[in-house]
Amino acid sequence: MELYSDKIFSVESYLEQAAKTGAELKTIGFSLQKRPIVVLKKGTGKLKALFIARLHGNEPAPTQAVIDFFHDYSDEEIEAYGIFLANPDGAALYEQNWQKNRKAHWKNIFQKARLNSVEVDLNRDWMNLTQQETRIIRQFIFSLKPDLVVDHHEFYWKKEYPPKFPTQDEDGFLATMTDSPFYLTHPYVKEISEKLMNYLIEELEREFQWKIKPRHFIGDSHDTFENPGYLGIYLALRGIPKLLVETWGVACSMLLLPKRVEFHRRAMEHVIDWMKRNESCFVEKPSNLQYLKFNLQEA
Repeated sequence: MELYSDKIFSVESYLEQAAKTGAELKTIGFSLQKRPIVVLKKGTGKLKALFIARLHGNEPAPTQAVIDFFHDYSDEEIEAYGIFLANPDGAALYEQNWQKNRKAHWKNIFQKARLNSVEVDLNRDWMNLTQQETRIIRQFIFSLKPDLVVDHHEFYWKKEYPPKFPTQDEDGFLATMTDSPFYLTHPYVKEISEKLMNYLIEELEREFQWKIKPRHFIGDSHDTFENPGYLGIYLALRGIPKLLVETWGVACSMLLLPKRVEFHRRAMEHVIDWMKRNESCFVEKPSNLQYLKFNLQEA
């Protein structure tokens, strides 16, 4: 897709592009407004990687990145899956708002587009599974049983950014990565998540010259509360290694869009490379990875 097209953020355009990737397409369900939630699949290897994009509709770059990744992906050693529009209704609202105001400006967050059509944040709904979209995706994840899940997001910096640029500040950064929670997750899950995070940071900082901030969900190893409403925490507690990859992008419109897309796409490629190099870690994993025993809602 031409990254300066008027249709760059169109849900219909995303679906058309996905159909041309050469990947196997499967509609796993529909949003509240009857838009399809589609999974792309390529590869037939022993290990399964799942990439999830666009739980928040106002975070556009990862969607294009997933589609571009699957267009180019030809590795048979890892079975790769991608949900490029986890919140298609939010994405559609984002596109409507963007068509009316395309300026990259901190006020143009399009906050309602972050949510689904009944204004629920899907990335706070994984504990209770109140929404159709989260139930559909949860059911798919646990039927697939992926060896690794990577959740792709974009973040809002703060007031006055943009037009100000984070890298103009001494403590600024343009990307973050979040591994598993500190507490209550199986050591295997934490080890896989942390090793992958450190590998990606090293590779992507060298490629992009962007400062990347490693994080844990709570941000401090002394904190003990973790909210399973977040996908990353929910999956880690259920025994699935995960990583969250974020770029600065909310309210940025087209600013740095090609580089934001490429950052996420390259992150996916590096994930595949790391899994191939560390296949034995996954093959020899413990049998029971749900370290914490409590009532995690079923779909």
